[in-house]
Amino acid sequence: MEYLKQILKSNKIEMGNVKEITDIFEMLGNQQELKNIFKKINKYLENLEAEYSVWEYNRDKDIQLLMFNGDKDKKEGYLNNQHIFSKVQKNKKPLADFEAEGFNLMLPIISREEVVGYFCLHQNIELGDKWLNVYLIVQLLGFTLKYYEMIDLMKEMSVVDVITGLYNYRHFRLQIDLEVEKAKRFKKSLTLATMKVKDFDEINKKLGFEGGEQVLKLFGSTLKKISRKTDMPSRLNDEMFAILLYETDLQGAQKYIQRLEKYLSEVPIVVQGYSFSLQLEHNLVEYSKLMSSEEFLEEAKKI
Repeated sequence: MEYLKQILKSNKIEMGNVKEITDIFEMLGNQQELKNIFKKINKYLENLEAEYSVWEYNRDKDIQLLMFNGDKDKKEGYLNNQHIFSKVQKNKKPLADFEAEGFNLMLPIISREEVVGYFCLHQNIELGDKWLNVYLIVQLLGFTLKYYEMIDLMKEMSVVDVITGLYNYRHFRLQIDLEVEKAKRFKKSLTLATMKVKDFDEINKKLGFEGGEQVLKLFGSTLKKISRKTDMPSRLNDEMFAILLYETDLQGAQKYIQRLEKYLSEVPIVVQGYSFSLQLEHNLVEYSKLMSSEEFLEEAKKI
């Protein structure tokens, strides 16, 4: 930060460029879309006269291209060479080891002592005083990428159960009202399946709290795998799960449960060295136009 202050005092950065930086921080405060931030960064670096790109490591530590400024015909070549990032992920120093692949200079984007991505120049140019502009952008990107990651996490946490990754009760409760209205309006079948892991208290005693959470997490992954994208599997409370089966009658819902139970019997869950097949208690309720959404849910929760 002290170095940044010295740069600003040096008067080597034009006032127009300072305004671009100020605008970027204002956009961050307003939580504008990331693509708009990148447009402003491109504006700030328009005098760089070189191809450059911004890459980010996602939560799975896979690299993804976020921004590219240059010859679009060359972009595919850089994407084909993105394997080089797996070799440099923890390197916190500038790199010039991959010129043959088109990455002439790779500047690590660092946030909280962690490399979260790279700013890459794809041409061998003399930066001179322009290095100050690049330095500021790399520092700003470290803050920006982490900032938007935290925003995404907060949004997810408002609708997603942190243990299983399924939708939480709050989101499910809002969604069931919408699905009931759709079923009424379009006269489509709608069945609600609720389920619990059988003898979950015993599993908790055997594996402990963390082991029990792991079982729920693995069960949640199974529900995602077995369900259609439109089915919206959710976790209602500690051990109760629910799935809204749109355009599915009671007979179709029974087939869904049979498919789920077959999968659980054939693919044991392994936690803390224990391997076992989960068994379920479940209830199926087909929506009737005589029901309110509250009555629909309360009837299904009677397991």
